[in-house]
Amino acid sequence: MISFPSRGSVVVAGADGRAIDTVRDTVLRLDVDRLLAPFRREAGLPHAETYGGWEATGLDGHTAGHVLSSLSTLSAGGDPRTTAMRRALIAGLAECQAALGSGYIGGVPGGVALWDELRAGRIDAGAFALNDRWVPLYNLHKVLAGLIDAAEIGDGAARDVLLAYAAWWREQLDALDDDALQRVLECEFGGLTESFARLAILTGDAHFLALARRLVPRVLADPLAASRDELDGLHANTRIPVVVGFATIERAARLVAPELVPAVEAYEGSAARVFFERVARHRSVAIGGNSVREHFDSSLASMFIAREGPETCNTHNMIKLAAELHALTGDDRYLQFAERGRRNHLRSAQHPEHGGLAYFTPQRPAHYRVYSAEAEGFWCCMGSGFEAQALHGALAFAREGSVVSVNAPVPATWDADGVRVAQTVAEVGLALSVTITVSSDYPVTLSILVPDWVCGFATGAETGATAEPGARLRVEVEGGSATVTIAYPRSLRFEHASDGSAWGFVVDGPDVLAQRIPDDTVAYRGSEARMSHIAVGPLRPLAETPVLDLVHAERTGPGRVRVPSSRGPIELEPFNGIHDARCTLAWPLGDLEELARIDAASLGLEARTRDVVTFGEQQPESDHGLVADDEQIGREGDVRWRRTSSRIRVTLNDWSGTADTLRLAWCGDDAATLRVSVGGRVLLSAASVSGSSLDIALGADPGTVTHEIEISGSPTPRLTEARLLAGDSDR
Repeated sequence: MISFPSRGSVVVAGADGRAIDTVRDTVLRLDVDRLLAPFRREAGLPHAETYGGWEATGLDGHTAGHVLSSLSTLSAGGDPRTTAMRRALIAGLAECQAALGSGYIGGVPGGVALWDELRAGRIDAGAFALNDRWVPLYNLHKVLAGLIDAAEIGDGAARDVLLAYAAWWREQLDALDDDALQRVLECEFGGLTESFARLAILTGDAHFLALARRLVPRVLADPLAASRDELDGLHANTRIPVVVGFATIERAARLVAPELVPAVEAYEGSAARVFFERVARHRSVAIGGNSVREHFDSSLASMFIAREGPETCNTHNMIKLAAELHALTGDDRYLQFAERGRRNHLRSAQHPEHGGLAYFTPQRPAHYRVYSAEAEGFWCCMGSGFEAQALHGALAFAREGSVVSVNAPVPATWDADGVRVAQTVAEVGLALSVTITVSSDYPVTLSILVPDWVCGFATGAETGATAEPGARLRVEVEGGSATVTIAYPRSLRFEHASDGSAWGFVVDGPDVLAQRIPDDTVAYRGSEARMSHIAVGPLRPLAETPVLDLVHAERTGPGRVRVPSSRGPIELEPFNGIHDARCTLAWPLGDLEELARIDAASLGLEARTRDVVTFGEQQPESDHGLVADDEQIGREGDVRWRRTSSRIRVTLNDWSGTADTLRLAWCGDDAATLRVSVGGRVLLSAASVSGSSLDIALGADPGTVTHEIEISGSPTPRLTEARLLAGDSDR
């Protein structure tokens, strides 16, 4: 199989190197004692003050695992500061593990008792809660993955903690029969499947591979293995890490249980390949991202009008999946996808100055992104961002026997096993000029992947050899050193949305281009408050988006284009360099009158909205403290809903203190009843409802900020949203 460089062994320069330096500084500013506080609390030890945000609202401790993974990459080359922090974090986890005495480590509130409940047969699993804990297995996976990453770079203390933790996991999972475990897996569980497959590779113990295979949810794998895409409506990043595990299972089987390879290739391996093909080729946009409001919708059209576009975690995990599949198959299309997403989505999701990390990247024209504040929020995309920003260059090189591969034009150097490869990248005219120098103690073949965005052919200056986009240039190095210089001409093109939606993107060579739109009236940094990761500022009208005249586009520099449009000339530049501004990435191809109709239906409502919770979606419900009894969740088309025969409690906030109406919306064909109270006051008593929405006067005192809402029925309709409205627009 193809092997990529060991973690942290590639030295990266340029913008990618600066991104690594920035995340290193960001991580080093975190307080190890506060990261460890949830673990010490659950172990009964004295502890520092916990961090806030998600670290204090049920996902306690998840950040420590992400940070350990990041530190394992950043310290692998011997950096003393990140090495010291990594060792301190592992020592703290070891102390917590010793205090509990069972091998368990975790910051999940009530995490020790959870496993007693599960073994006793009490399994109350929803999509995002298990026995009243917020995605506890997802949380625990983070520290497991961090320990594996540290053990893989040779940290002996991490390996000791890991093996004790793995033995604990083994005991817990062995105590659950397959049916019980499948019920547990109904709740988001992160990348546990991948981690146990990696444990099998790390230890050579095939029992961990068997555990990984038990952590394959059949409801996801069965249709994929049969080449069926049944992803519509599913929460995207619940599934992507699991499918990474499908591919890792195949890699593990090849290494520790070759007798299982035929069965694994036909099931988990096939499911991983089909999933990647469907998501990467049909559900992703030009920057490599996917999902709208964290879910796979039936088409991409909704993404271009929503304020919550592709989630950064998703792209990080899709790149992991691409790497696994390339290692298994050697198919370079996986690497091309990974490089597109890394360069355009992941690198752009980090602010180059303060190091804040973005959760959503809106594809809606003229919207913007919010970056995390220093040591606040601790969203999932902060944690995965700590990992991803340390990994630039991780896939730039690879090795298979005597063949050394250069996979992407990333300025970087790699030394391994008597071979040194150095690559520099420069803009020369309208091409990238790449110089690769290889030094080797023995004969090797240098295999250079020509990017799929190259215009015409790539040409080697020394030999005149050419290769078309997506092919490889091969250079034999007999020992000693050799230098190859290659020109990669940029191609300027318009890429249509992958599913045929009436939108598209302007791309120049490797860069997706966008229009920068300055706006100093919105907040570009989040806070500790729930939902601060969403860019809640005013939406600009879709119908004002310029229609481009690309036939007369004029290049003004590498990645910079002046384009005539229906609203005058506009300047386009690489999206990954735009920060603290609105921007337009996606351009409409359809009828502007249709966009005007969408504006008419949505902008007035948006301007009156003070807060809204979308039912059936994890993050909006969690951010609003939703608690539900006797519940059902589901979807109708791309609309998700929640229903109860008991009660739903949720908190909406109106920071302006001007809301005077609560609007409830539901799937319109339901015959149902509603009882609604706000702040303990009954506003609607057991009323039969019809239609698809109802406005209820709040009757609250002016200036009221927090509205505690309880909805009950026998049953309720399939509720889709609860929205606080003010009588007048504030936009």
